[in-house]
Amino acid sequence: MNKSQLTVSDVSKKLGVPKYTITNLCSRGLVPRVKRSNGSRVLEPWQVDLIAVLLGMKQAGFRPREIRQYSRLFRQGKQTEKERLAMLTTRKRQLWHEIEARQKAIDFIERQEETAQNDRSIDEAENDA
Repeated sequence: MNKSQLTVSDVSKKLGVPKYTITNLCSRGLVPRVKRSNGSRVLEPWQVDLIAVLLGMKQAGFRPREIRQYSRLFRQGKQTEKERLAMLTTRKRQLWHEIEARQKAIDFIERQEETAQNDRSIDEAENDA
């Protein structure tokens, strides 16, 4: 193991995820060319960067098949950059639409809260009559 390589434990600490998450990504073939040293997986900095991207994609709501597709494209090299960028751009657009929809829902709830605070209750209206 050379100085630039990291163990699964090191990567786990660096990225703040459980070791089994890193091991799972490697076992499923999403991280290419993982080497072993003394029986343990060791990762190069570029592999750690890829793991961070894959974890970020999961956090951003990419489906597992999309994450596998991204990893496959990554392994194919620089010629797939445009396709990978298109995947990211499409998901970003979807997230913005979701944010807009949730903002409309929040606005509705806030209007209803305001209305509820300002409306007199039926009981109060009956008492006034």
